[in-house]
Amino acid sequence: MKRFCYKCGALEAEKGPLIQGLCQECFAAEHRLIRVPKGVSTSICKRCGAYMSGNRWQKPTGEEASYEAAVAAVRRDLQVAKSTHAGIQFVRPEESDVELSFEASPAAKDVIVDVRARGKIHELQKEPSVDSAQVLVKLRQTTCDVCSLIRSGYYEAILQVRGEEKLPKSRIAEIKKMLQKRVSDAGEEDAKVFVTKIEEKSEGVDFYVSSLSLARAMATLLKERFHAKIRESSKLIGQERGGKRVFRVSVLARLP
Repeated sequence: MKRFCYKCGALEAEKGPLIQGLCQECFAAEHRLIRVPKGVSTSICKRCGAYMSGNRWQKPTGEEASYEAAVAAVRRDLQVAKSTHAGIQFVRPEESDVELSFEASPAAKDVIVDVRARGKIHELQKEPSVDSAQVLVKLRQTTCDVCSLIRSGYYEAILQVRGEEKLPKSRIAEIKKMLQKRVSDAGEEDAKVFVTKIEEKSEGVDFYVSSLSLARAMATLLKERFHAKIRESSKLIGQERGGKRVFRVSVLARLP
């Protein structure tokens, strides 16, 4: 018995194995490879370029933060077609072998993302399906949590760098460069660690640091490099709603 495509009538023997009663061409035409929303919006920090990814802020890895934010927003909501036991369903891109590419371009204050996809929906397909879509991504300019803290002057600890005698300018410059590198490395792993400000004084230099653990790590670096002696002191600055007392810690690193 000859089998044929119920839509165009093509014989299976001529156009390859039928898929769900359709020839190869009709199956590809009937089923889109990707599904994207008509419009997407995402938040991007106007100060540092960080953007919302899920429920957290993500630092951009490239120079064009708005493009990266737009592509991430489209990828978040994009789905690809896949044959399952329950029929053709749309799943997350990571659940399939579909190849995806994204190209972003400006559109006034927003960004247009062109999506191209290539892959097989069903294992019986002889050639992969090809699909494309265009999505307008609206960018909401805001301020991320970290920039809000920096702008407000937030700090949890002060690292005070001092010497037995007055530190020369060259030594202070060396210390600042070394500690700023340490802060930058820590910030790559956790955006919530930063230095709010650096204040040079006649007796040394103060670093206003967002976390006590980072201030201690910076002090340890001074101990390893310059054999500094470390001492801590704390000051009560308030009380949280739950009754927990809040302290601000000063970490003194005295260089011999």
